[in-house]
Amino acid sequence: MARTFSHSHPGERSQMSYGHGTVDTVESNEILDGLDPDQREVAETLGVPVGVIAGAGTGKTTTLTARVAYACAVGALDPRATLAVTFTTAAATGLKQRLAAMGVRQVQSRTFHSAALRQAQYFWPEAYNSELPRVEDHREPLVAQACERVGLKATQATVREISTEISWTKQTNVLPEDYADLAGAERRRVLHADTDTVADALVAYEQAKQAACVIDLDDLLLCTVALLATQPEVVRKVRSTYRHFIFDEFQDISPVQARLVELWVGSRSDVCVMGDPAQTIHSFAGSRSAYLERFADSHPGCVSLGLTRNYRSTPQILALANRVTRSGVQLQAMRESGSQVELCGYADSSEELAATAEWLKERRRDQVSWEQMAVLFRTRAQAQAMGQLLSGAGIPFVPQWTEPTADSSGVRVGTLHSAKGLEWEAVALCGLHDGAVPHPLAVTQEHSAEERRLVYVGLTRARSFLKVSWPTSVDGRPASASRFIEEVR
Repeated sequence: MARTFSHSHPGERSQMSYGHGTVDTVESNEILDGLDPDQREVAETLGVPVGVIAGAGTGKTTTLTARVAYACAVGALDPRATLAVTFTTAAATGLKQRLAAMGVRQVQSRTFHSAALRQAQYFWPEAYNSELPRVEDHREPLVAQACERVGLKATQATVREISTEISWTKQTNVLPEDYADLAGAERRRVLHADTDTVADALVAYEQAKQAACVIDLDDLLLCTVALLATQPEVVRKVRSTYRHFIFDEFQDISPVQARLVELWVGSRSDVCVMGDPAQTIHSFAGSRSAYLERFADSHPGCVSLGLTRNYRSTPQILALANRVTRSGVQLQAMRESGSQVELCGYADSSEELAATAEWLKERRRDQVSWEQMAVLFRTRAQAQAMGQLLSGAGIPFVPQWTEPTADSSGVRVGTLHSAKGLEWEAVALCGLHDGAVPHPLAVTQEHSAEERRLVYVGLTRARSFLKVSWPTSVDGRPASASRFIEEVR
């Protein structure tokens, strides 16, 4: 049963005062109008820990927004004492804008790194009599220096892979000197470098950072954890500032982020976490869905809820997605029937890309705008090849990994990882052959399961049109569809 706290008569409009500010609210009943029964239960269950398994396209942000606005309307939540945390700046900004449109303007909506930076910059001088070192947002040049110092050629791919290993060690509290043993046990692999060389590169990176007097974004989380864990007065002040907590995409938090959550929340019960284990696609960088799945175990009195009604995709798209996933919720289609999903094999990659370009043109003739189309691949190299073909075919496109500008309009192109949290009217998943998906470096059952989830994320980005394709020949050798597609065809 939902637990609610009501301080106004049903149907009344109210204005609540909190400290030096006010929050104008709409009627509490109006806030809940339009929510389905499961969404409404999430919004109304207040004052206790709440863990929500929310499937793709189930109105997660709408539900979180309604929960905060409703809690304000019934006097159960002080927006000035509320911290909402997610993983991307776009998601944090979107939540803040939606709340403002409902009259709630004082909630702190931030990413983990933004919240940590704010606290570390404020309290570091007080605790240590020195300014927090400068945070370096772009560590690639320092990683390149480290690679060259240990004899690795600093190619773009190598720098990216070493950077991933840096994040993994910091997010999971692995020291560089312990890397070789632990990476071997985890069967982590870097192309063109053995684990001992990678360990040397990690040490060289730390030395390069120290010489530059900077910390990176992963260090920032570690610094904030250390600050809160060792300075009782600091943690007391932070906990007196925030009394209500919301954490989105909780399936993606790492051990260091989980520790930060513990230090922020303490013994408070007004905490809501939401996420989808079936969309955990960053475990290579330290993410662990167990923090979401076992949230109730560590929070007495927790109410576990779920969102399964999908409002994004057609039944045909969801039928395929539900067959591909072997974990998580089975999504219920709320839209009317649509076009059949196209599953296509082509003689080679060139033929596949050319056919995809024609498919995009057909969708444009169906009145789908270029901006509402995306072509997704497993690797960036595959996506770059598609960009070149689209350019030659006169189809406007925007690389997924570039910053959008006022002139950015066209098909979005990019990797499956970069598509997380986004959606389009028409989506093509290309290059899904065995040997590419799962990725060659996915050598364990856990790695393979993550690759399956990555395909699931790609499938559930599409609203009305979906095309899945693969080449039947790669570098002159026969190829077949990814095992995740082949087994459900």
